[in-house]
Amino acid sequence: MGVWGRGLLQSDNDYDIAGDLNDMLGCTVFMPPKEEAADVLEKLNGGLLSRKLDEILEPSFQASRSWYPRERVFVILAVLAMQIGAKIESRHMTALKVLRATLSNMFQQLQLVTAIEEYKNDGTRWLLGSKGLQDTMFSSMDGEGEDDNGDEFFYSGLGHSVDQDPYPHTWSKRCLSCGESNSELLRCSRCHMARYWDKRCQKHDWQKHKLVCEPVAPRSVSVPDIHSDEFKEFLEQCHGHKE
Repeated sequence: MGVWGRGLLQSDNDYDIAGDLNDMLGCTVFMPPKEEAADVLEKLNGGLLSRKLDEILEPSFQASRSWYPRERVFVILAVLAMQIGAKIESRHMTALKVLRATLSNMFQQLQLVTAIEEYKNDGTRWLLGSKGLQDTMFSSMDGEGEDDNGDEFFYSGLGHSVDQDPYPHTWSKRCLSCGESNSELLRCSRCHMARYWDKRCQKHDWQKHKLVCEPVAPRSVSVPDIHSDEFKEFLEQCHGHKE
């Protein structure tokens, strides 16, 4: 299995799942061609997405490749739908919160939590912040500083709406328990990536967090100007459309 990053959609397995979802839905939800994007969105919002998410949640569901757990398939489909700007119903957002604990590392969990909390669900596309294999290779050549996480163009982040600036840090924006946002949030003393409103919130989240807590240094990185022509071209190529 090829893995080029710690995020969602940064492995051959996730790409296989995404490709299978194209077949399962009968339309290209993974990197749809630009000329098809509007039609795909209309199909998803017309009930296709909700039906398929419900289907995946059924205990009897089995992925096209049987070794992929349905929990992972559900998360990947939801993320792909967000990248297109599809409407996700509240029950499926609730399911995503529960499925956070199934993700294998802290960075993926933070990507999911950020999307759940900040996805506008009004047609605005979500950018996941996970670079593809080629972009990862390019960004690895761009500097040697200990805080380097790719240059200001090829960034990795927790994700953001297409109309908002990227988040430059790899620690949680909100309390992982209650969802509150504050610059004075407490940090996990081990991983420094999970943040909490107070000790009670930290204790409440511990059963989930302990599964992925590890001493990985968090990072900050310069972020691109989302209004620049260069960044807009990048979005067209790498986040939700392909020519």
